[in-house]
Amino acid sequence: MLILHTAFEKDFIYLWGEHSFEYFDGAPAAAAPPLPWGAETTELAAALKGVGVKRSRRSAEPVGAQLLLPSREGVPLPSSPMLGDVPSKGGALSLSPFSVCALPLSFQEFLQLARVVRESGERLAAPGVLFADDVKFICSALEYSAYLVQRGNYFPDMEKRGGGFVSQWRPLILARSQDEFSAFAAAMPPLLCAFAAEGRARLAPKRDAAMLLLSCFTDMIVRASQSQGRDRGRLIDSGNPHEIWLRSLLWQKAPLEKWKEEMSEFYPQVCAWADSLKAMTAQPWRFFIRLEEPLEEEGAWTLSWHLQSTRDLSLIIPAERVWSPTRAEREWFERTQTNPRLYMLQILGRLAAELPAVASGLHTPCPCECAMTLDELFDFLHNHLARIMDMGIQVQFPKTWGQISDRPKLSVRANVREEGAFQAGGKIDMSDMLDVDWNVALGGDLLTEEEFTMLTELKTPLANLRGRWVVIYRDEVEKITAALKKMPEKIERREALLSSLRQEYMDAPLSEVAGSQWLSDVRALLSASAPLEESPAPEGFAGKLRPYQAKGLFWLERLTKLGMGACLADDMGLGKTVQTLALIKEMRSGGELRPVLLICPTSVMENWRREAERFVPGMKTIVHHGLKRNKSGAFTAEKLAGALVISSYSLLYRDNALFSKIEWAGAVLDEAQNIKNPDTRQARAARSLRAGWHVALTGTPVENHVGDMWSIMEFLMPGLMPNRAKFSREILRPVQAGEKKAMEKVRRMTAPFILRRLKSDKEIISDLPEKIESREFCPLTREQATLYGAVTSSLEKELSGASGIKRKGIVLGAITALKQICDHPLLYLKDKSEIDGRSGKIARVAELAEEMIAAGDRALIFTQYAEMGGLLKKFIQETFGREALFLHGGVPREKRDEMVRRFQQEEKGPPFFILSLKAGGTGLNLTRANHVIMFDRWWNPAVEQQAVDRAYRIGQSSSVQVHYFCCRGTLEEKIEELIDEKRELAEMVVGSGEARLSELSDSDLQELFMLEKEAVENL
Repeated sequence: MLILHTAFEKDFIYLWGEHSFEYFDGAPAAAAPPLPWGAETTELAAALKGVGVKRSRRSAEPVGAQLLLPSREGVPLPSSPMLGDVPSKGGALSLSPFSVCALPLSFQEFLQLARVVRESGERLAAPGVLFADDVKFICSALEYSAYLVQRGNYFPDMEKRGGGFVSQWRPLILARSQDEFSAFAAAMPPLLCAFAAEGRARLAPKRDAAMLLLSCFTDMIVRASQSQGRDRGRLIDSGNPHEIWLRSLLWQKAPLEKWKEEMSEFYPQVCAWADSLKAMTAQPWRFFIRLEEPLEEEGAWTLSWHLQSTRDLSLIIPAERVWSPTRAEREWFERTQTNPRLYMLQILGRLAAELPAVASGLHTPCPCECAMTLDELFDFLHNHLARIMDMGIQVQFPKTWGQISDRPKLSVRANVREEGAFQAGGKIDMSDMLDVDWNVALGGDLLTEEEFTMLTELKTPLANLRGRWVVIYRDEVEKITAALKKMPEKIERREALLSSLRQEYMDAPLSEVAGSQWLSDVRALLSASAPLEESPAPEGFAGKLRPYQAKGLFWLERLTKLGMGACLADDMGLGKTVQTLALIKEMRSGGELRPVLLICPTSVMENWRREAERFVPGMKTIVHHGLKRNKSGAFTAEKLAGALVISSYSLLYRDNALFSKIEWAGAVLDEAQNIKNPDTRQARAARSLRAGWHVALTGTPVENHVGDMWSIMEFLMPGLMPNRAKFSREILRPVQAGEKKAMEKVRRMTAPFILRRLKSDKEIISDLPEKIESREFCPLTREQATLYGAVTSSLEKELSGASGIKRKGIVLGAITALKQICDHPLLYLKDKSEIDGRSGKIARVAELAEEMIAAGDRALIFTQYAEMGGLLKKFIQETFGREALFLHGGVPREKRDEMVRRFQQEEKGPPFFILSLKAGGTGLNLTRANHVIMFDRWWNPAVEQQAVDRAYRIGQSSSVQVHYFCCRGTLEEKIEELIDEKRELAEMVVGSGEARLSELSDSDLQELFMLEKEAVENL
């Protein structure tokens, strides 16, 4: 495990790291000793290469840096328990200096790293490489700086450095953004406040460190965006310090050594100018502008000036009482210990430089307002308003306007006509054509042709329409006019629905699609205005649906019968499989004979097959997998009629030509987050499937960011979302910047097609059983199957002629070997090779862990092998970057108690607790867990039940889901079959455990150990 950290100083971002260790018990050292587990230069360079960051040959050389770390008696504490153990010393916690090797990163290198961090989300970017919180924070600082630059909230400055001067771009944190900046600074990890690439590290205040970090990035971003970024312009001969300073702001950053004399005289002027900008930042009041309409249509508009308290927004003082205050104003000004007149003059001076109307109003001794013509008003609204409001200046508009952002806007309105009435639940052809008439609306009012014609002829954006002033931009009018020329006389039902949800058609804003009872009923059905009813389980369905599952079935039926897609995003354990099988059975009962395609991870294919046989007996179920899968002419709609075809994501792409030949009744994607990346082959193959309806099942519809939804929604409802470029520009980036309107837009578009129920919902919890038990059938990998076959083959030879104790020893040894192979080949081979990709059980753990992390769940994982526990701990930590506790027989009592305390009490504690069955099966109270995974089976159910009861006991407030892992077609599955089918043998096995198996006959043992043919064929 390698944990990467970042730090910053002056104009550089640095990378350093910590590598894992087993145990450290070093003695305190003087001065600033090297961090014992600090990563070397080669490790850092290899990690960058592993995550896809390309270093330039001209990259800066590594440096020795110093940082302050929490320590006890001189022994530093690792940033994460995943790294290793240090002795539990009783001394007080303090900050001590330690030295590390650090790699300076260029701005381009850091941009690559930031892109990797953003795309990886909560997952590891590379096996064994974890980004620390400080890396994620610095990446968020880069986004924050870019946001400030995009809004124009930055200014040029100059600073002294090393006896010279350096030009500097700085962020401008305006008054309205102070709370935002304070929250940003408070979130800064303390580690970033105590780093020094040169000299001694000192602890800096968080606000100061945060401002330095934003200044560093703001300067990098602005310089990188300049066209002369690499042209240093050193040939300037002018002695004009203004020109030297302004040109240096375009160069790559460097001291102005050549112009020290000119800059020394100019520097105080720059500082004074920069200080004046502080008037735009934190103050006890802010400048307030009130816009007033003219009394007559041809009259002048007025901007009046005021001061508004930032603590009491109802306290507004007009400008005339700033210049001539009463006693109440004088007392207030004295309490704030500031100069309101100077503040107002500074603000007016800045506004006058941009607005001539304001400048003209300053000719009076005590300026209080200015007059504006219609053209000047529009210039103010169109070109200056956003910038003025960003400066923290509040603008109040006439009451009839409301907020300027909420001004009435032009849009088109569709009035459709259809024959007949829509009946909810009836099958509708989404390609039906509907007649449509188009109108123009302003806000909620329909415009007459004469009114819209008048707007098209306006020479000014301001118009007095129906007795009130409205702002209509020319480009809005032109967009609507152009769109009306292209509007068709007929549109499909699907177009009408999608357009009404997206509120856009032909690139024009669409306010409403009216006149259709079908649309009204469907929208009501898709929205919360139509409550979910309970659909009874279809006839022939061998199971009972719980109330929330019956509602889920109702929801799925309605959407699929309308030919629309549905994303069932229920929390893990709420029965997405059962609801989907009930839907398929309902379709079959309605006469649908076309086959259904179900795509899922390889590790759960067997689960789906068994659940289908259990809940829908008699339905033809075909597992399309393995080397001997059917790829011939038998794969036709006629021969697959009425079948459920189960296949994997890997084959979805490889056999896409085969799947594309079939017109499926429906296509189901289980664990649909597998197609979250729209550029992958399997995502493109999923979108190419031809099916009457599409269903996506996932517990994590948004795994890393809202961009994950684009690919899933494009599978469910093609065309609902904007194209990818527009989606990224108008939705993804604004959502990442925290814009609520963008969040609401994507919620409005996707909510009708996503049903999400959580186990934390009291209505759901009260309806759940206290304990849900399920078998998780895991396939063997090819390596596991080969090893399994080799052991069973050698067993036949070894048993020949063996008897007595020797025979028992051979049988018990084979049982142990086969169980270890089912867990992981490493247990059997005893080598130190890779963990991932070699075990079906490990693959299933990864899938479950991913959902658990996303849902905030916690899990106990039991195994009878301590070595397997170590492998699981390493795999989980290096795959997900989350700590996994591991309790085994060698853990001291004190550490055992500490593990239990951390798992039970820490709010953000380790989500996984791995326990050896013997050490952790009794005597522990672990009710914080709501999942129990029995990784390998102990054939005595009482022992397993005791382990499950670590979580399912008094004090447990949530339902507990128990996952029993079993390798398909192996000894594990056959023992379970013997328990179910042969009661007498079951008692023998359960009563005496594995030793009793050694007394079976050779033929019984061969039947018990032999891999099922189907399991081998499907590899």
